[in-house]
Amino acid sequence: MKTTILSLVLMLVGSTIFGQPNTFLYQTKNNHQIILLSEGPSQRNADILIDATPEILAETMPAGYYTAATNAFLIRTATGKNALIDAGFGRLLFDNLAHYNVTPEMIDMILLTHMHGDHIGGLLDANGLKTFPNAELYMSKLEYNHFYTERPETPAQNRNNAAIDAYRDKLILFEPQAQPIAEIIQPLPNFGHTPGHTVYVVDDVLIWGDMIHAMAVQVPYPTVSVTFDVDNKKAVESRLEMLKYIVDHNLSVAGMHIAYPGIGTLVENGKGGYIFTPME
Repeated sequence: MKTTILSLVLMLVGSTIFGQPNTFLYQTKNNHQIILLSEGPSQRNADILIDATPEILAETMPAGYYTAATNAFLIRTATGKNALIDAGFGRLLFDNLAHYNVTPEMIDMILLTHMHGDHIGGLLDANGLKTFPNAELYMSKLEYNHFYTERPETPAQNRNNAAIDAYRDKLILFEPQAQPIAEIIQPLPNFGHTPGHTVYVVDDVLIWGDMIHAMAVQVPYPTVSVTFDVDNKKAVESRLEMLKYIVDHNLSVAGMHIAYPGIGTLVENGKGGYIFTPME
């Protein structure tokens, strides 16, 4: 009989945000740990949604809002490596890491899903210095080209460039479907939200970054898009392909805008969409 995957909860070690735990530990089938590092939940309205009909909104957002979050994830591999998937805004990142006795110096690598501010904010401190002195910074070459070499100069873009420059000596760019990082973290292309948006498979879990923003709406209706997507059509195509991949490969999922615990399972709903069940 298949061994039940451990899903042990670490809910009381850390502080809480609005009464909700901001950390959760999931142990994969091969003993890697995936740890939610949340900066808290939020309630958001339908303003950013594209192609969400009144009927869809009435069904999925009866109260007029959906619940989201801002998350990063710590990967502690069975071989002793510490990897961050994204760095959030950085507001609670270091407190969350400290609950696991992980200091910034102990982070070996940071893998970016993409270069939006709520995913790279923790890379620099208030003085513009890098916060993870020993970490390699991994990102898709397409993402680098779009954000570092092609975008016009703006305050936001200057912050992006500063983050890249701070880690320049340990910057590693990869092609889509590159070789696994640290032997167990497999990057996969999921373009559309940004030109180089990347998801990462760790053992039996796929961390999907910003593939979905509004869980209540886009999981049952994955053709609904958001205004944050650089290419809405491509984002929908990539989302549909990746959702099928997840179910076909029996993967659990984690995401940067999934409310606590930030990780769960998917099944098809028989109507072209999916049902998400959070881990317990």
